[in-house]
Amino acid sequence: MAEEWTAEGELFEGCNCNLLCPCHVSFRQPATYPICDAIWALNIERGRYGDVDLAGLNAAIFVHCPGPTMADADWTAVQYVDDRSTPEQDEALRMIFSGDAGGPWQILSQFYRDGRYLAIKRTPLEITIDERTKTVNAPDRLFMEVQAIRGADQEGVATITNLRNVIHGPERHVLARSNIKVDDEGMNWDYQAKHGLYSRFKWSGS
Repeated sequence: MAEEWTAEGELFEGCNCNLLCPCHVSFRQPATYPICDAIWALNIERGRYGDVDLAGLNAAIFVHCPGPTMADADWTAVQYVDDRSTPEQDEALRMIFSGDAGGPWQILSQFYRDGRYLAIKRTPLEITIDERTKTVNAPDRLFMEVQAIRGADQEGVATITNLRNVIHGPERHVLARSNIKVDDEGMNWDYQAKHGLYSRFKWSGS
């Protein structure tokens, strides 16, 4: 049975769309190109699944959407689980990101082909989170770097506010450029200087 859970931290994404990815605003908007290849990566700063502490764990999900819009579903999705997790943490992460534990990933999972991941894998996930640059690396499988876009004042970052999004936080989304690579489960991408974005997230479910 699913436990009550909470998680909060930093989430960043990249895809093959040009800036700004229309799908980030609405899954019913056509992507820049006939398909959308995307990565989400995150670090959980604070979180619990029942009695299981999730603080410090990482996760990544990549998807291929055949288009023409993400709302058409049939996504091929792969989840990476932090290989530093204990068996209890591993199960908690799988429950949360499969959507079986409720919360925002329950909404996203309905778009996956057959409602489930093609694969779920334990793997080293090296995540770095600096003030304006975020990276994730699963060696020989996945890499993403997002770098914030400088705002008009030449000091702050360009942002989107008051935007409803299933997994990103409601307060501020920072616009960025991304470099993303994937070579796993028959998918092979290499996109440079494309859509990127990051935000704070706060999720819960049961």
